Amino acid sequence: MEAIVRMPYEAAVRAGLAALERNLLPDALVRRLTRLLLAGRLRLGYQPSAELQLAELVRFKQALEDMPIAVETDKAKSQHYELPTSFFKLVLGQNLKYSCCYFKDKTNKLEDAENAMLQLYCERAQLKDGQKILDIGCGWGSFSIYVAKKYKNCKVTGICNSSTQKAYIEEQCRHLELTNVEIIVADISNFEMEALFDRIVSIEMFEHMKNYKELLKKISLWMKEDSLFFIHHFCHKTFAYHFEDKNEDDWITRYFFTGGTMPSADLLLYFQDDVTVLNHWLVNGLHYARTSEEWLKRMDCNLTSIKPIFEATYGKDSATKWTAYWRTFFISVAELFGYNNGDEWMVALYLFKKK
Repeated sequence: MEAIVRMPYEAAVRAGLAALERNLLPDALVRRLTRLLLAGRLRLGYQPSAELQLAELVRFKQALEDMPIAVETDKAKSQHYELPTSFFKLVLGQNLKYSCCYFKDKTNKLEDAENAMLQLYCERAQLKDGQKILDIGCGWGSFSIYVAKKYKNCKVTGICNSSTQKAYIEEQCRHLELTNVEIIVADISNFEMEALFDRIVSIEMFEHMKNYKELLKKISLWMKEDSLFFIHHFCHKTFAYHFEDKNEDDWITRYFFTGGTMPSADLLLYFQDDVTVLNHWLVNGLHYARTSEEWLKRMDCNLTSIKPIFEATYGKDSATKWTAYWRTFFISVAELFGYNNGDEWMVALYLFKKK
């Protein structure tokens, strides 16, 4: 396999992808190739001067304003959520939190890290019992259910883009005897409603969006005058870019993140027409790297149970390929956020108020 690394770049990519489909690439080589791709991304992203760096970010911001709120939403949805919930129950933690977790120390289990991040959200969003809370892009309800259990008098509304996610959340609410959760299946880019909320929370949804100006304008209409809006999104610390499928090495875009955006850590500060920032935090990327490593470990431990799920979803002839693809996805996420000791790609947290 070392011969692949010594090939000309394009030939190496083709050979590597062919070997990957047959699940023949050792993890060490996948990690090495991933780090090479990330180094290339940094060379593209960093400009020769601070002046040019800022100009590029402003250009990116202006280009977003000419785009729809989101693009290729159906394809992006199918890339992750065509798999049944049973797969994610075998891979994610107990809360089914499909986003960065927060490891306070080296002994933390994934469930502890899930709860630590969910608690951090509550603190930084300034949640209080009795509030009306909107969870935009609620996934399998990790935050919605956590809040509904913690604050019995809160009314929690979650918006997701998957009927299977809605069914899972409602099943969990019945099991936990929670009556303060409502789940709506909708595409946030064209969804409208007249309800108002005390707190709005969005966890790793903005990375699937484009026109943040129009998105924030839409969300501001659901805020009361004294509402707060809390956002968690992953980011690069300096520059922003689109996930685009242009070359053979744009593997993550093609299979897992079509239509996605990598914001910079400060990009949303340029979109304050309808909301105003109150606070802004960064979470070191090592937390996400460890999160994805834990997902990979659980996948490997449960491959016997995962195999029939993949065969039913992708077909028997493609199960091996997609086992390799999902493992490589988790490895790539871990390498991305672990790069430069977690100080290149990371997580940004924002708290906004209505303007």
